[in-house]
Amino acid sequence: MDITILGSGTSIPSKKRSSPSILVTIDNTKILMDTGPGSLRQLMKTGTSLNQISTLIYSHFHVDHIADLLPFIFSSKNNPYDPRTEDLTIIGPFGLEKIYNSLIDIHGASIVPDKFKINWFEAGSSSSFKFHNYTVNTCNVDHSDNSIAIKICDNLLRSIAYSGDTDYCNEIIDLARGCDLLVLECSFPEDQKKKGHLIPSEAGSIAGKALPVKLILTHFYPQCDFSDMITPVKHLFKGDVTLAEDLLKISI
Repeated sequence: MDITILGSGTSIPSKKRSSPSILVTIDNTKILMDTGPGSLRQLMKTGTSLNQISTLIYSHFHVDHIADLLPFIFSSKNNPYDPRTEDLTIIGPFGLEKIYNSLIDIHGASIVPDKFKINWFEAGSSSSFKFHNYTVNTCNVDHSDNSIAIKICDNLLRSIAYSGDTDYCNEIIDLARGCDLLVLECSFPEDQKKKGHLIPSEAGSIAGKALPVKLILTHFYPQCDFSDMITPVKHLFKGDVTLAEDLLKISI
């Protein structure tokens, strides 16, 4: 299983960090978790085409996580050189398909596939979806209405858990327990706590209880680049900690 952090930032413009998106590769299967603005361009930098993506998974509906959903569908349909013909699976919180259908009223047939089908799966607390070489499990987390965290496990039992956006909650601890890689948001420095997001000590506490093999912190607002984001984590989690960078690749 290979994981590439396409975007390690937020919606705040940054020369260093793109908006949230994570590419997961399991054998020949490619999965995108969240597609914030600019994610499709970041994906191209990895040498991956849209048609190679079999599944999109969304953690919640905030613009910095979902903005490139419609461009993904539009481009998949309308690329004159390589239009998509394989079906696309889209997983997300309850209400995702309704949001998409409402946007058809605005954008019309340009975002309605004609050569492939979208298979929708809506998820909440304790949802589980089994595919041919991986399983997706989700739980609700403390951020916005219907926000979910996501765990992907392949047939060799290698696993990545991704928090999406969350405040401290027990649900993400339970979902991530013992995983190979935990990708955990850590939006603000230790002295700038914001409701609905984590600071380093909270991320460390989650990891210290979930005990992943490796922890990656991501979703950094610009002030994080001038702050110590590691030391408060290491007081509570003694394992491997890495700060995400755009196009960082990890194999598990």
